[in-house]
Amino acid sequence: MTQHHSTTVKRTFKHLSDIDRGQLQAMYRSGLYTQKEMADILGVSQSTVSRELKRGMVEQVKLVNGKREHYESYFPDVGARVYQENRERSRAKDIVKYDQDFFSALQKALKPPKGELRIHSVDTFTHQYQKDNPDKRVPCTKTVYNLIDRGELDVRNIDLPRKTSLRPRRKKPTEPHGTNKRKLGRSIEERDPAVLTREAFGHWELDLVIGKKTKGEPVILTLLERQTRYYVTKKLWDKSPEYIREAMLKIIEEHGPQNFKTITTDNGSEFATLSKLEDTCEHLGVYYAHAYASWEKGSNERHNGMLREFIPKGVSLRDLTYKRLKQCTNALNMKLRRTLGYACPQELYDQKRQEMSQAS
Repeated sequence: MTQHHSTTVKRTFKHLSDIDRGQLQAMYRSGLYTQKEMADILGVSQSTVSRELKRGMVEQVKLVNGKREHYESYFPDVGARVYQENRERSRAKDIVKYDQDFFSALQKALKPPKGELRIHSVDTFTHQYQKDNPDKRVPCTKTVYNLIDRGELDVRNIDLPRKTSLRPRRKKPTEPHGTNKRKLGRSIEERDPAVLTREAFGHWELDLVIGKKTKGEPVILTLLERQTRYYVTKKLWDKSPEYIREAMLKIIEEHGPQNFKTITTDNGSEFATLSKLEDTCEHLGVYYAHAYASWEKGSNERHNGMLREFIPKGVSLRDLTYKRLKQCTNALNMKLRRTLGYACPQELYDQKRQEMSQAS
């Protein structure tokens, strides 16, 4: 039978005050109360009373028929002093107890020399170092972040671009509130809901990364495979619909049409002819997200943000070389991901492509 009301008493985790300790002393010395009864009167757990009595016990001596007898009695001032000493000793230990080579390597990984690209986060580096050095004492990811926040390392929060730009998560998912004024193709509502599970390979998200917002500026076409988080970029000198469609055809041909099942993008005018890919590529579906609903292709948006670490906003892309863009893309594809079981997208993507080629 289902119970609709919980019978479990909520724990309060209350600390004893000086008044509570005085009351506890009076009840203890009267000998009329059990520990459970004293705990109920004070509004704490029985374990709290038991620990407090042990802390405050002091050995005493009394004469009985001319003989000295030893006994223990509770003193609240002793209990309070021992409690405070324990609290002071319970603080986090210095970083000296950890492997010092870890912190040196962490700084090099998170603050690479000029010209080199960062491929590690705090979490992935900590995981990899623990894996490579199982016999060394290494702090956990949370501890490393705490040390950075307290300023105990040479790495600062400003050295972690993603951390300083993160926003609090919404408590409730937002429903799309925009309407697509122009119908460029099939809506994301027609897409198979199974795409959201990421269980199948070959579902992509598409977007553009813009440099300066001036006419004639080049752009970066970005594609992301949802299951493996593999990231594809291509610098384009024109963002007209036909030019982008031709660029997409080349990317599909390069990576194999069998590896493309769906492509999801937004309703920008530059993607107006993208749905024509369905006429060229067999078994490919092109879908358009709702207006003002960037989270419907959130994986691509997040990787575009990661790309901004290397290619900041507002900077012209004219001087961006193809070689440099490829280096930036490779850095993201070689970055270990906790969500992938600390594998890198490049490794998983190559594995999936091989499986698909063998199947076909």
